[in-house]
Amino acid sequence: MKKAIAIRISTPMEFLYSLFAVGTDKGFIEMIRAFDLEPNDQITGILQEMKKRLSQYLLQEMTYFFDASGCGFILYKYIVRNPTINKVSEIIEQVQRDSADDLVWKIIESVCKNTLPEKETPAYKELLGNRHKLLQLLGETRFQDEKRRSRVIEAVDNPEEIKQRFLLLVSRFYAVGFAPFEADILQAIEAEKPKYDDLLEEKPELVVSQYLNIDRLLDHPKGYILHLSFFKYVSCHAYSSYQEDLADWFVLGIYSDRLYDDLAAVERQAQFFKVLSDVNRIAIIRRLAERPWFGQELAEALNISPPTVSYHMGFLQQIGVVSFTRTDNRFYYELDRSKLLKPLEGFIKSI
Repeated sequence: MKKAIAIRISTPMEFLYSLFAVGTDKGFIEMIRAFDLEPNDQITGILQEMKKRLSQYLLQEMTYFFDASGCGFILYKYIVRNPTINKVSEIIEQVQRDSADDLVWKIIESVCKNTLPEKETPAYKELLGNRHKLLQLLGETRFQDEKRRSRVIEAVDNPEEIKQRFLLLVSRFYAVGFAPFEADILQAIEAEKPKYDDLLEEKPELVVSQYLNIDRLLDHPKGYILHLSFFKYVSCHAYSSYQEDLADWFVLGIYSDRLYDDLAAVERQAQFFKVLSDVNRIAIIRRLAERPWFGQELAEALNISPPTVSYHMGFLQQIGVVSFTRTDNRFYYELDRSKLLKPLEGFIKSI
């Protein structure tokens, strides 16, 4: 199992997470605090200094592309499809080489998974570069987040402008925001890496079940890349290339061990009930009690956005009641009834 997972420090992936951290602004700090942790001085200091270096225009563009409704997440496709590239400038060059229509198509593929025709069919081919057909597809796609819908439509209507704005943002942010702190960020990750190397070597099943929150790791021809992240901070997120010839990725916050090492039994119980004290998470659990669901269809069923589903899944995975498996090039979330019932039984026995 441990041979299937390669721990790596990917500078481009870390760059992407720094964009998320700055773009979501206060939401990033709130996410850390929601895990009952306080962001340390290093990360808050770097974020403050990054923002100081950005013009008002770049800050506005950062919100447009990298808040919860933004489409800047699409940078991940360039990263997972080019796993040997470890320079941010080279990933930006990959975006530059793509036509504006190619960039927009990558966005369409991500947000319209449920409504896209099968690949290589006439209906699929008709969509390529066809503005009218793309807008029709977007009209048939259910968006719970209307901001994202409007931004995707804007990308379809103005692909060249969106590409140039996106390139300007990521290029300037790298030059003035990320690059000055790159060495410090990577050094912080390197300092935490040995304990995860040791953990994967000694207890690979624990890494999979507790840190990645998966019951078992399915065989994948190209294996899995585990990027340790300063800006992810805590918890884990999965990315699939949806291709058999490319590795799937996990991004794990470098301070995730604090979720497990620092909580005493009573604190764990308190955290368990705190996570469950949210109507969206209860609704997610009720749905997952029926069958496994993948993120996009769960978002549609609950009338919330896919990023909101991912946000709540992070908490449910933290307490272990939800896991996910890769099937048919999709990540399906599943309810683990035993892990839902065990803390309840333990609490009842303790009173």
